[in-house]
Amino acid sequence: MIHRRHLQDDGLGVGEPLNETAYGEGLVVRGKHILFIQPPAASALYHRVASQSLYMHPLATFATIPQTYDTYAAAYRQTWSALTDTLPLNVHLLTFEQLAPQIYRIRVEHYFELNEDETYSHPVTFDLQSLFKSIGQISEFTELTLAANLPLTDLKRLTWLSSEQESSHMFVPEQNAATNTTIRLIPMQIRTFKVIVQ
Repeated sequence: MIHRRHLQDDGLGVGEPLNETAYGEGLVVRGKHILFIQPPAASALYHRVASQSLYMHPLATFATIPQTYDTYAAAYRQTWSALTDTLPLNVHLLTFEQLAPQIYRIRVEHYFELNEDETYSHPVTFDLQSLFKSIGQISEFTELTLAANLPLTDLKRLTWLSSEQESSHMFVPEQNAATNTTIRLIPMQIRTFKVIVQ
């Protein structure tokens, strides 16, 4: 159920009518259902890739310009991409943010689950330097926590023993050298990096 509207309490625990309005009218919700019919072995691949293309597509924006298009095109760059190579199919660039003139935050994710697809549910390795040649030579490379507020090496996790006397902390992050820009992602992993270029 996408949306309900009741002018009286429906007796299901809210204790009040569900009457959400906008401009005096009940809210209208419109949705879209997309159906992919694939064999079970290929369904995860189609689901993951289609989700990325449908929900993470670039946003087209428009604005009026005070001069002709030819004048504008001669004065301003029309297209630019930080990526100079393509990412592996199972990797998504979540964040590319310039923090200072030569400092960037890069966050990547492996968006397939383990054992979900024969080809793409495996760890993937790629080189950030070869992907982001357009921003310069990476001189310093630091992995951060997911929130990007702390170097991963400074993170102090709480650990405790479970009822089976096993440690609560199972995953030990990989340590990259400060100049080694090759990273490895395991399924469903997100990694965040601070990159300094020269």
